[in-house]
Amino acid sequence: MSTPAVLIRAASVTDLSDIAVLVRTLNMEEGYDVSASVDALEEVLFNKRARVPMRALLAVAGKRTVGLALYYWGYDTVSATYGYHLADIVVEKKTRGAGTGTALFNALAQQCLREDGQWVSLTVLKQNERAQRFYRQRGMVEVAVSFYAIGPQGLARCT
Repeated sequence: MSTPAVLIRAASVTDLSDIAVLVRTLNMEEGYDVSASVDALEEVLFNKRARVPMRALLAVAGKRTVGLALYYWGYDTVSATYGYHLADIVVEKKTRGAGTGTALFNALAQQCLREDGQWVSLTVLKQNERAQRFYRQRGMVEVAVSFYAIGPQGLARCT
């Protein structure tokens, strides 16, 4: 039996449960025990007043959602240009290696250019060597930066 062709399309509000499943799956694979709820995803993806409006592209095979790219606009002060920051790209485990991630990434790149964006940035966990290879194969280069983050407890100490 052949695999249906993958269609890449923008997500709609009716896709929220599929998006939540993919996000939850990714977070579990990466060792996180929390994940965005359907309500939180709806707020960030479909509320026009979201602080940082996210967007999503879906990879659909037949009637099944098999992949997701979550991204948002960013601005680079060095080049004074806009581009996308790819927050997460997720491909259903059993369909990995079949070109779904490539199709999602290529669609994102083409859309960025159509919308006058100049770049796509992302972060990859150091232990995710497969993702690092994938992005290098797309032509991405590692930028020498140190990434820092602070959570709510640390923020509370900044008085």
